[in-house]
Amino acid sequence: MTAMIVNIVIVALIFGYSGWIIYRHVQKGKQGACAGCDKGKTCPAAAMDSPLSCGSASLGSKR
Repeated sequence: MTAMIVNIVIVALIFGYSGWIIYRHVQKGKQGACAGCDKGKTCPAAAMDSPLSCGSASLGSKR
């Protein structure tokens, strides 16, 4: 009986953690690429003058 309870607790923890990770991933995805990134300000691609910048217009424009 206790083994069954332990198994249920372990499964509940795994599903709970998985749900939390999915929720966090969705929330960061809504913020956008650079805003959701853990590196934030230290990323060279996030610099506004970089051609790889997330806010740069040069990436979105096709000439």
